[in-house]
Amino acid sequence: MSSLVDPRTLLLVITLILVCRSALLGYVWYINRTYPPVRLWAVGSTAMACGVLLVSLRDIAPLLVSVVGGQALLISGWLIISAGTLQAAGAAPPWRAGVALAIAALALAAWFLVVRPDYALRTIAVTLPGLVFDSYVALVCLRGGAANRQQTTLRILAIVLLLSVVTGILKNLHVLHAGTTSPVDLGWQTSLFYLVSILTVFSCSVFYVLLAAQKIQTDLDAELEERTRAEKSMRLAALVYQTSGEGMIVTDGSGVIIDVNPAFTSLTGYSREEAIGRTPRILKSGRQDVHYYEAMWRDLICRGEWKGELWNLHKDGRVFAERLTINTLYDSDGTAQRYVGLFHDVTQQRLSAEKIFFQANHDRLTHLANRYAFFERLAVELSKARRAGTCIALLFMDLNRFKPVNDQYGHEAGDHVLKVVADRWRACIRSSDALARMGGDEFALLIGGVESTDETRAIAQKLISSLEPSIDLPGGQRCQVGTSIGIAIYPDNALEMDTLIAAADAAMYDSKATGISGYALSSNCMDTLSMQTQWIMFDGASEIGVTEIDEQHRQLVDMLNSLNRAVMRGKSDDELKAMFEQLLGFAKLHFATEQGLMVTHHFPDRDEHQRQHDELTVQLGEIFQRFEDGDEIRLLQMTKDWLIGHIRHADKALGVYLNGQGIS
Repeated sequence: MSSLVDPRTLLLVITLILVCRSALLGYVWYINRTYPPVRLWAVGSTAMACGVLLVSLRDIAPLLVSVVGGQALLISGWLIISAGTLQAAGAAPPWRAGVALAIAALALAAWFLVVRPDYALRTIAVTLPGLVFDSYVALVCLRGGAANRQQTTLRILAIVLLLSVVTGILKNLHVLHAGTTSPVDLGWQTSLFYLVSILTVFSCSVFYVLLAAQKIQTDLDAELEERTRAEKSMRLAALVYQTSGEGMIVTDGSGVIIDVNPAFTSLTGYSREEAIGRTPRILKSGRQDVHYYEAMWRDLICRGEWKGELWNLHKDGRVFAERLTINTLYDSDGTAQRYVGLFHDVTQQRLSAEKIFFQANHDRLTHLANRYAFFERLAVELSKARRAGTCIALLFMDLNRFKPVNDQYGHEAGDHVLKVVADRWRACIRSSDALARMGGDEFALLIGGVESTDETRAIAQKLISSLEPSIDLPGGQRCQVGTSIGIAIYPDNALEMDTLIAAADAAMYDSKATGISGYALSSNCMDTLSMQTQWIMFDGASEIGVTEIDEQHRQLVDMLNSLNRAVMRGKSDDELKAMFEQLLGFAKLHFATEQGLMVTHHFPDRDEHQRQHDELTVQLGEIFQRFEDGDEIRLLQMTKDWLIGHIRHADKALGVYLNGQGIS
């Protein structure tokens, strides 16, 4: 037989093919480690190459090493290569079953080599695992489960493996019947088997490399697609960045501007070149104090974001309001790398809101605070004075000889007089004092930090004196008005807001009764006995005629009076909150009682009445949440107004209906 088809030569060729396959696949794994089957194919091919080499050297190497060692490497390599192919097909390798089968085959090989020498049975024992491995892998590959691109390759590989299985079975049958005693016995059947094995090994090598290349190509396609999507997103982001109507500013971690968009230039007047390299302080208007910016940076450091409104300075010197959102971009180690600000101009909205607020809280004619704003300020100042132990003065002023001006010269002249009076009085007081027009020709003044009655008298006299010069009217006429002033001092004349207002009002009428411009001090004297006086009186006029409801109303009034006394006596915030919480709980119980009566007796306006209950519960809850330092008197007044309104209006109709149903 020619030396080219000698079994030893053919085994050497198989070994060289396996070595080349192992080297090629090892290089593929080295340059791209994203496909695990390549590593298994490389390792398995190396093991099989060593195994085939040992088998071919059986005449040189010891028989035990050649047979057991060579077959162990062959079976192990076969198992590892099969596992890689299963992974490529998307299946999990049955490692335990494969290892168990390999160990059993090696044990049989050793038995038929040492204990009961039989080459045919030993050959069948050592080739059985390979036949099982290839059959199982071929079945999985034919069934599918891999990516579409690799599916065809895996199916062709399955056919090659099945061909290898058929060849192996035929070889075993030949060994069993021909009495062959060595894997390198001369004979055309043995040489044919090795030639088919060479073809199979070479074909599998091609398919393994092809599968690895297809996987690399799939990854490259996915990466290319991802890059395409990223580029589209970047182009879209760049388009949004360049065309957005909102200003965008990007700074580094130290706050230095590194980029701005065209809208930033439009809103601030600074070009991109002018802004880059500088800090956002170029926009600082001075409208916000240092505490505002400290709070902003605290939020950025703690939460990584900040949202709010601020006034900034345009390049041309005008100020504008903006609504700004700042977000922080971090490095992998958590260090702030970039700050990204997004803002838009809200100057018109801000000015409109300020205008609405001003109109709601100021007199249209004189631009002084109106009645509502004044009483809000009075409540806050009373709370501050109570806590600080200081005095405040409340002055009520009513103009004298004003009606004749209106009657003789018309309302336009009267309006002019009111504006002149407001301007003159505004010039007589401090910026911390509160001057208001209460309506008509009545004004009020709140003075904080009063140290003596003489100080208040001096201010009152100053107000009177300011009106002594005559007033030039729009029609060329002249007139003169005066004022009568009533003065009440907290806490000398009253401890409660209502009582203080009533004391100042009464003192004003005492002054007006004299017929000349002047002032009068309240004669109220606040002593211990007066603190026991009920703030809210619950009498027969307040009853609705239903005993259960009236009793609950009386308890609500008693609780509110107790809360008022606690405020006047300077009880702690915790005590006040506890009392208010009890009041809130009892109010809910009262609402539940009324609801039960409305359901039982089919009150026709039950839904509307219940809606009012729900709204009042929410309002009381909000008042409780706002019951904090410096605001308790105003909130107490709000609660009183709610209670009186509830008793006198909401429940009167319910009482009439229940009385008509015989409930009393």
